[in-house]
Amino acid sequence: MKILLVGGSGFLGKHVLSLIKDEFNVILFSRKALDGFNIIYGDIRRESDVKRVGKVDIVINLAGVLKGDYFGVHVKGVRNLLTLAPRIIHVSALWSSPTGNQYQVSKWEGERLVMKFAESYFIVRPSVMFGISDRFITRLLKYVRRFTFIPWFDGKVSPVFVGDVAEVIVNAIDSVKKGDKQIKSICGPRDFTIKELMKLLADIFGIKKRFLKIPKTLLHIYSRFSDFPLFTEMLKTKECERLKTDVEDYVRRHVHEFT
Repeated sequence: MKILLVGGSGFLGKHVLSLIKDEFNVILFSRKALDGFNIIYGDIRRESDVKRVGKVDIVINLAGVLKGDYFGVHVKGVRNLLTLAPRIIHVSALWSSPTGNQYQVSKWEGERLVMKFAESYFIVRPSVMFGISDRFITRLLKYVRRFTFIPWFDGKVSPVFVGDVAEVIVNAIDSVKKGDKQIKSICGPRDFTIKELMKLLADIFGIKKRFLKIPKTLLHIYSRFSDFPLFTEMLKTKECERLKTDVEDYVRRHVHEFT
């Protein structure tokens, strides 16, 4: 079976690739190099780049951006990929919505394309993901360490382990082969307020500072200029399937890898 993996060089992609590389004929579509793999370099927003792939059996689409060309990557790119195979495993987001910020709406529109044009599909909506070299716990820990105080703000999250998400994606290959159509929202076993999560990190890493609440207006300003925007509309929990790995247990077990 020939599988096209889009986004295989990314945070989630490396975990998915490690699980499927020995079992399937995997082609990577990427803008970055990965030694030892069959790679087609290109941009999913360009139809001509995608056409160079040729037909495959299943597309696994992990492509996504937190800042930049949301509709180009999450909508136009998805439309291009759907020309390659009748079956697709597509990673969306827990907060995809027909209303909200551009990230949410573009993720929602990408899902509609998959449901309209794919013969079979598995759409997975993960919560914010954590793991070694992530952009979530690593970034929060940076805030905890950098300032003379520990910042916190209103909101709740249910972090999900990237390895658990990768397993869900790989396990979906058989169902997509059989022609199933499914959407699954996934998250970690526990919900945390942002303050609880900051306190947890401070405790694990032995950091003792006072806590200071950051108002939403400052968060919006930060989001405009940061390479990692904090979408306040997405700092809330939603109904989801709870996966096994707990963020506190994981960080405590891997504490030295986050330093």
